[in-house]
Amino acid sequence: MMFGDLAMMIGMMLFWVVLIAIGFYLLHRFINDRKEELSPMEILKVRLAKGEITLDEFEQLSKKL
Repeated sequence: MMFGDLAMMIGMMLFWVVLIAIGFYLLHRFINDRKEELSPMEILKVRLAKGEITLDEFEQLSKKL
């Protein structure tokens, strides 16, 4: 009987530890995702560096921004 109570207590503690760890992970991921947002000009620079747009297209689009 005593072993069952101990196992239940350990199970409940493990459940809460896992739940809190998932919460911290999601919070950390949410905060980091918000920091990585690029400005429109930075996106244009990245696209130019990747070769997705030409230099002329870059200049035209940057003037519009």
